[in-house]
Amino acid sequence: MIWQPVISISATAPSGWALAPATTSLDGFASYSNFGTSDIHFAAPGGDYMYPGNEITVIGGIRQYVYVFDYVFSTGNGSYYWSVGTSMAGPHAAGVAALLIGKNGGKMDPSHVLAKLRATSDDLGKPGRDPYFGYGRVNALRAVTE
Repeated sequence: MIWQPVISISATAPSGWALAPATTSLDGFASYSNFGTSDIHFAAPGGDYMYPGNEITVIGGIRQYVYVFDYVFSTGNGSYYWSVGTSMAGPHAAGVAALLIGKNGGKMDPSHVLAKLRATSDDLGKPGRDPYFGYGRVNALRAVTE
């Protein structure tokens, strides 16, 4: 059996973003996310469903419960929908890794991908690697421009 290294991802999310879009942090730790210092390499947006209220608001012409705007807007089954989960965060991080590999000619050693993601992620939580955000939230712009 050949050992294959993996990059593990936790999820971030806002809470009540629709009530204060300009000031609400998008980088809270999602309530359902996996965590652990030895387990998490990075974080990525995954959304959350734990907003405590039942307010309804209108954002961009869409009238919906406030908590729905804390979800990730995604595609699937030929349509768009709101969803939450590390199943949203994982593809986000994989997309950043794919952009990085593509920028480097389509081939990159996995250890170099990990090092570049680490160098370009936005550190969240405690400085350095921590159990909730790992080395930080992946940052696509920094990954492909630095």
